[in-house]
Amino acid sequence: MVYLRQGLVVFPGEHVIDPTGNEPAMTTEPRINPRQIFADLSRDVIGQDAALQGMSVAIYKHLIEHSVGNVLMIGNSGTGKTTIMRALERFFSQTSGYEKYSTIIRINANLVADLASRGKQTNVVMDRLARQAASILGEKADPATMRDYVSHGIVCVDEVDKIRAQVGGEPNVKGIVAQDSLLTLMENENVQVEMPYFEDGKWHSMTTHINTEHVFFVAGGAFEELYDQVYHRVTKKSGSDKFWKLVPRADGSLDRRFIFDLARHMSQEDIFEYGMTPQFLSRFDSTIMLHDLSAPSLARIFRDVEGAIWPAAVDYFRHAGITLTISEDAAFLITDLAAQKNRLGARALREVFGTIVKRLEFDPHATGLVREVNGQQVLEITKEVVEDTRQPGQS
Repeated sequence: MVYLRQGLVVFPGEHVIDPTGNEPAMTTEPRINPRQIFADLSRDVIGQDAALQGMSVAIYKHLIEHSVGNVLMIGNSGTGKTTIMRALERFFSQTSGYEKYSTIIRINANLVADLASRGKQTNVVMDRLARQAASILGEKADPATMRDYVSHGIVCVDEVDKIRAQVGGEPNVKGIVAQDSLLTLMENENVQVEMPYFEDGKWHSMTTHINTEHVFFVAGGAFEELYDQVYHRVTKKSGSDKFWKLVPRADGSLDRRFIFDLARHMSQEDIFEYGMTPQFLSRFDSTIMLHDLSAPSLARIFRDVEGAIWPAAVDYFRHAGITLTISEDAAFLITDLAAQKNRLGARALREVFGTIVKRLEFDPHATGLVREVNGQQVLEITKEVVEDTRQPGQS
């Protein structure tokens, strides 16, 4: 869409095109929308479209300062929570025009709990945010710009499920204090910050106060006992037969498996019961569920994403003068075995494939699997190789 303003042609989020040659102004319209943010994050995150759509809307709200819709992510280990946090870092580091939103830190909730239990002030989180802003800005870190960057930063809190307010029905003082500590930062308060800045050719530091109204918080955790907690509540009356489903295998065939979709049955009360206090939970605008990864999604993660384990293995054997290949049915079997370990997510790929490749790495030629093809040394991982490596008891 094109906007007309005082005789000038204005493209959303771009400089005003002024025929007179005067210095262009900036519009307040955003240059990016949730769909574009989703497309960018999808480069790194596989098989979590619904979660990424929710995250993309939250980021967009942060960019337009409509409201800071803090996000709570819940998902089993290996489903992509940390990957999403890293994708946010990449997105802001590579997207021009939103520099003041690019200050992102990741902090473990256990560290917050330890600091809070020792009486440390909660501004340690904001101090980290300030140091990160200074590292981004360098010599451009004047006080006004620093304040702008810090007050629009993003705080990613990992393993937030570890600071439960109760464990085994008993109060967990450390968790309660940690939640209260984070809550203080999330309540749009003026928080004391030790802020570095660069002036007159050298670095200085000042103690100041910054309002957290526009600081965006993303918290994530596996909430491991939540699955069983909700499952027992749901099946107590209706039983579990309805959760047997036909699901596609990586090779396109169907397999009958037991699937309980936590997102469909979980309520806010379940998260309260798990140990997140109502006051803390109320500061999150949305709760995003990450689903267990399917075999087709794992197949893409195995080969296609940055840092995928298959290209890394190929590169290892290349240094030994060996071309590593894999048959389609072997790849199907690896991803299918990983999909069956639904509490491990993408980490299951490393477990399954790691067991196979470790046999081959030390002395590939001793395995008898290396053969010469057109003058090249080739090692092919076949279905039989995968089956020979499977641990006892694996289906």
